[in-house]
This record gives sequence, structure tokens and C-alpha cells, in this order.
Amino acid sequence: MKKARKIFDIISILFAIILILWFFRIDYSDLSFKNNTSEYLGIFSMIMGLVSLQMIKSSIKEQ
Repeated sequence: MKKARKIFDIISILFAIILILWFFRIDYSDLSFKNNTSEYLGIFSMIMGLVSLQMIKSSIKEQ
């Protein structure tokens, strides 16, 4: 199980890096959804991915 937790840690770090990169892509001069649709969806998907990975990792620890 340690190997699985380590894999989830690596994937979580990659998701966090991608999340930070999405924040750099936002057009801060116009924060409307029309101009930043893909950025907002990318941020949302990375946050949801991180949450799901952490939930899976916590269930692995319990087993």
C-alpha cells in the first residue's frame, strides 16, 4: 500500500503544478467567464482531481 500512496502523492503534485499554471493563464484585466472559460474549467477540474485523489489516499490508509 505504500507504493499506491506514493503514486497518489506524485499525481497530486502534478495536479497542483497544473493548477498553478492555470492561474497564470487567467486574463486578470477581464475576469469574465466569456474570456476565461477554459481557464476556470481547468482550475475547477484540477481542484476536483486533487480532492478525489486525497479522498482515495485517505481510504487506502484506512485499509
